[in-house]
Amino acid sequence: MTAADRMAAFLARQSRQRVEFDALAGAADQGDSSLRCSPERRQVLADAAQELVRRGLARLPLGQRGWDYSAHPPLPRWVNRPVLPRTPRTRPGPRAWVAQLSGLVALPLTAGDRALLDPVNTLLRDHPDAELIPLPERSYGLYGDEKYLHGIERHRLVTRGILDIAAHLRARPSPAPLAMYELGPAPWLLIVENSAAFTSLRQILGGWPDRSQVGWLGYGQGDHLAASLPTAADSFRERNHPADHLLFYADLDLDGLECARQADARGRAAGLPALLPAVGLYRELLTTRTRHVPPASAARVSEAVSWLPSDMRSQVADLLVSGKALRQEALPLPALRARLDPTAPLLPQMSGLMLAASPLANPDGAFVADGGKEGALATGADCRF
Repeated sequence: MTAADRMAAFLARQSRQRVEFDALAGAADQGDSSLRCSPERRQVLADAAQELVRRGLARLPLGQRGWDYSAHPPLPRWVNRPVLPRTPRTRPGPRAWVAQLSGLVALPLTAGDRALLDPVNTLLRDHPDAELIPLPERSYGLYGDEKYLHGIERHRLVTRGILDIAAHLRARPSPAPLAMYELGPAPWLLIVENSAAFTSLRQILGGWPDRSQVGWLGYGQGDHLAASLPTAADSFRERNHPADHLLFYADLDLDGLECARQADARGRAAGLPALLPAVGLYRELLTTRTRHVPPASAARVSEAVSWLPSDMRSQVADLLVSGKALRQEALPLPALRARLDPTAPLLPQMSGLMLAASPLANPDGAFVADGGKEGALATGADCRF
């Protein structure tokens, strides 16, 4: 490979129109260790520059300012890559959309939109009643890439109601399932965010003397919980063990509260009961030592704490705005064990609902709400400890 060849290869990798000749000379040196110290180096570089011009790969400077005359032969200080003629962009012709996608006719679509929609259009044309399958499987079938449709629910065509995952993509979400453990027959599910608190509660509930009071224990956090909570309905159905009450126990910080609100909305949309705070456990957590975190904005905090009962909101909001939070690890196994009294009904202790006084409690000690319905729980806003 000649010096001109090595300089041409270097030029081809550049994005700028003007390229310093010192950089080109360095590229020539890299392929010939003897060139750098050769007395013929300057002539070799000058000949290579002229060869680049003959190949149509470079234009040399016009005028003396663009040349180095410190020795003979003179060398250019830079070269300019020729401006290639632009290929005229052609707008794609009108697309024949199937009836289900006819609303796309009036929309300005990008090339990316068309790459997304063309396979969908073909699917609906050839198999309009295709069976609903998990989204990654549909993604692989349409695009040869199981992750192509990842995050499609945030695409502007989906958020504007123009493209529907079920009706048009013939797909359904397939989140990882919520980790759930059936510890007893009671109709409730407690979801715990951190693995340490989950391990402690699993030990306590696993040894609860009255097994009829124990229900499901789940583990989930963050975006995973919000996505996977609807899968709990499948576990309830498969085990013929439904849950009337869903409780969540997480860190008392901005992320934990926002996660709870998002998971609650996803669960309700899937037909599950409201996800309520495990107020009894949270109140105990509020007695522990805080840790410092970045202060949260008052607006986000105000929205996040709305998931908590009204008499807890201001205390938690003050903590978060001042740069403090409470981690579940601050309430370790011994403290949790001391908080949950095995001689008292379990669910009211976790939910924070006081047992009713004598006239509203049955002889077995089970809570009876007004109207005589056993086991009813107040909403988060009405919970008391």
